[in-house]
Amino acid sequence: MKEKILLFCFLVIYNSISQTKKTLKETTTQIKKYKMEYFDIELYKDWEIDNFHSQSEDDRFLKKGNERMEIWFYENKIQVERSSLLNPYKRTSIYFRKTKVLYTHVTEFYQFSIRIDKTYDETGKVINEKDNDKPYVFSLRQLIEKIKREYNVDLEDRTQKGLVDRRIDAYLKKPIYELDLPSEKAPDFVTDYLLIDGITGEILFKTTYNNMDDSLTTPYYQYLELLKNKETEDNSYYKSYKGKDYTKKEWEAFEEEWFRDYEERKKGGNFFLDNIFKKNR
Repeated sequence: MKEKILLFCFLVIYNSISQTKKTLKETTTQIKKYKMEYFDIELYKDWEIDNFHSQSEDDRFLKKGNERMEIWFYENKIQVERSSLLNPYKRTSIYFRKTKVLYTHVTEFYQFSIRIDKTYDETGKVINEKDNDKPYVFSLRQLIEKIKREYNVDLEDRTQKGLVDRRIDAYLKKPIYELDLPSEKAPDFVTDYLLIDGITGEILFKTTYNNMDDSLTTPYYQYLELLKNKETEDNSYYKSYKGKDYTKKEWEAFEEEWFRDYEERKKGGNFFLDNIFKKNR
């Protein structure tokens, strides 16, 4: 009987120790996985005061070479923005003021968010993620290389004075990039505008405009006007053939179908008859 009791106690102690080790292992793994980040003002002690901005106890502006740092102390949060005079990337990190633990971080290229935004709880666990690049099948890196290759402008170099924006366009119903590039003809006065499909990388519209002329319709709205005019033209009366009226869009479809039928007949087949047989199968 004593041996049974001793064996039972041993098993209880062994299971308790095993469970404790497992819990410690899981906790250690969790800490390593989340890699908690903290705000520490001492990290910036070798940065200079940026006197271009007015300083206060809650607003600090620092500089180090071409790097710039802006720190705001709010009631519950601390916000840190790090940017550069040479490139258009900016990283914004927000921390819980009480614990100094990272709450969220965002990376921007010019004025739009890129990469993955992450939000954390006060234990450092990720509670929300958003992939800003996902809709853009034609990636930002591909765009940068395309513009560098075809227009000799490096979008990652702010000194070249290019500008880019992107969004999911509500009217076009797809992701787009809009670019303003200094024209080679007169870079100080003339800008090249590009509207690029964010899925295919196709240039949807391009034009130039005078920087000093504020009376012009913006290039984007010029493109929308072209689309509206084309839609009106496509759906208006175009011509009649054998007693039937066609819109331009219908006529183009008819011509395409006629041409395919002609090619089939040259090969010994018949496009219209083949389609009829397919439908009846």
